[in-house]
Amino acid sequence: MTASSRIRFATVRDLYAAFPTAEVDVGVECCDEPSADFISRLAKEGERRAALSYCAYLLARREAVWWAARCVRQTTPLEDAVSLRCLQAADEWVTEPSEARRRRALEEAGQTKKSLAAAWVAQAAGWSGGNVSPDPAFYLESPPQATAQAARGAVLIALGGIASDRRDAAQLEWIETALRCAIGASGQS
Repeated sequence: MTASSRIRFATVRDLYAAFPTAEVDVGVECCDEPSADFISRLAKEGERRAALSYCAYLLARREAVWWAARCVRQTTPLEDAVSLRCLQAADEWVTEPSEARRRRALEEAGQTKKSLAAAWVAQAAGWSGGNVSPDPAFYLESPPQATAQAARGAVLIALGGIASDRRDAAQLEWIETALRCAIGASGQS
């Protein structure tokens, strides 16, 4: 088995078929290119935001939340209590994806300004499944792409917090981390 054969969506077409919103979010037309090659090509061609967006969809929900949290932590020192609570709630869900932990992440995200990258990490965990309505009596299921879109939002917001002279290197590192995670070559740490 090759490393790329362990990726959950072998080709761009496979991923776009599973998540119709991905093509718009990634901003690159559908093709039959293998996912790992597609990401590498985008990164090499300077289309790093597209590669990051694709990575958010490529990763499974827990991995996408872990990855987004990792990216957010690398941007600026997170000293504000709100961001720390959001990231902690997301981390706890990644460690043990129980319904109670998912609800806690959803609640933290709901109480936070959406301009904070950490809020979107918690939102990604909160939107991973189950009832996303704030009213438990009313059941509202999140769409399949919700975690990917929230993780993508967190990463792109975090990117804005990086000095321009470090931005390219950070994006390349984040893309490489996502690829390693997608092929199972790196544990969550």
